[in-house]
Amino acid sequence: MFRCVLVISLFIYAHSDLFSALCKLQELLREEEKLQLSLNRFSKSLKARRLEIGDGTKYIEHPINDFHLLYRFVVEWQSVFDNIWCETCEVTNAAKDFNFTVQIVHKHLGLWPSMYDMDGASHALLRLWKVYKLNLDDFINGKVQNYTADQPLSDEQVLIVTQYADNNKEDYSEMKWLEALYRRLQKQDGFSRNDSFVIRIARALAASFYKLGISKKSVLLLEPFQSLGHRGITRDIAFYRSSVSNKGNATITEPEPRDPMYEALCRGDQKTAIELSKLRCFWRKTIVPYYRGKEEVVNYEPRISLFHDVISPTYIDLLKSIAQKGFTRSTVFLEGKGPNGETVYGKVDDVRISQTCWIGTDEYPELAKLENRIKLLTGLSAAYKLQRSHSEKFQVLNYGVGGMYTVHYDNTKFTLWTPPNPLDPDDIRTSGDRMATWMFYLNDVKLGGATVFPEVKARVPVAKGGAAFWYNMKLSGAEDLRTLHAGCPVLIGSKWVSNKWIREEGKVFKRLCGLTEDATENLPTS
Repeated sequence: MFRCVLVISLFIYAHSDLFSALCKLQELLREEEKLQLSLNRFSKSLKARRLEIGDGTKYIEHPINDFHLLYRFVVEWQSVFDNIWCETCEVTNAAKDFNFTVQIVHKHLGLWPSMYDMDGASHALLRLWKVYKLNLDDFINGKVQNYTADQPLSDEQVLIVTQYADNNKEDYSEMKWLEALYRRLQKQDGFSRNDSFVIRIARALAASFYKLGISKKSVLLLEPFQSLGHRGITRDIAFYRSSVSNKGNATITEPEPRDPMYEALCRGDQKTAIELSKLRCFWRKTIVPYYRGKEEVVNYEPRISLFHDVISPTYIDLLKSIAQKGFTRSTVFLEGKGPNGETVYGKVDDVRISQTCWIGTDEYPELAKLENRIKLLTGLSAAYKLQRSHSEKFQVLNYGVGGMYTVHYDNTKFTLWTPPNPLDPDDIRTSGDRMATWMFYLNDVKLGGATVFPEVKARVPVAKGGAAFWYNMKLSGAEDLRTLHAGCPVLIGSKWVSNKWIREEGKVFKRLCGLTEDATENLPTS
């Protein structure tokens, strides 16, 4: 559709002399019929395509499809708008109708995608490629294991990602993506060194090699183009040759990841076969004789468990439907400055890519059943109260393209025996620290999205209807540094979770202090 509009606009502005002969106009009429028939066929194919996509649930599960969707709004739809609403364009009723539709869509969305979103999507693709060590040639062609996008990334879209890498000084990533694009161009039947786009990519790749200190590769890449007599290439080769003696001996090495164990755990278990063999699943007893919990222990010290089948589809749908009405971009618990210079906690940061909504039982009392279930399985009160609450509200999260949360601790360091955080809301201001974390999994994720603990090499896979549970504090009340954890990037699919942070308040005689700083509790194992 977009290319058709551009082509038609070219005909409008091209010089012509058709008006001077009726026979020419008759020929024009016949040719117009061909265009109309072709456009009708194209429109039908678009309608069929929309039927294949359906409600879009499966479509948006693939990160390459998500990139295409954002690209259409930011680049291709904008190109259509520019051709319809140019300064010299006639304002027709059709154009007015289209403008009215655009305004309705904009109002319904509440926003319109921008280059900020394209940057975020580019960052997500780079993150997924690096964390999961994907085959880059397959990835840009839309292939991730057994999942294939509707169409590969276009050459221009790959360049958008490389531009993002360049702007953020990710030189190695920029080079690898340009290499993959150049390889793809070489494999195409129409590859020609005379092609202006091929020249553009070759020069960009050569510049990338130079930035990494391997000018010799820059020269070797551009030498086959030298016979074209291209002035830019001639200058480039001369410049890179002059640098070879200083920078020609360097080798390309992939930068070390910031958190290598985190990334390794995202790809799979890192415990040894002997360590894994000691982990157990069992029916956990509760204070109700006929109610048992399905507990799967993924780590013993500290105890990290996955409870299965603890939330029903009814409550999952309820949490998701409420959350979708109140989502905002997730923040992290970091100190920052407000608009008037005041100290505030909680800010948007790229370490956490998700949308958040907080839901309390004061507004939705039916959710108290979930709090009771947590109490049954853990022995800890998870009741939400307007003052001195035993827990925080339910936090519902939905992770977007490559959504993740890098390594962090859940506890806040504002304990019961220290002055409370004055910036906390009234309900939890004097409730102490986050003693424990309970996290419901509200859907299955096809690839990625695990919750991992790098310090103890523990990994909790996403299991719809289940919940992860661990203590953030030792029996002494000290922070348990072993609970450093992260949410792995979602590779294929969508990830919905609901956190319930259990505070120290209301836990008297529920979890007794240890006699020593490193005392451990006697939790059931069978």
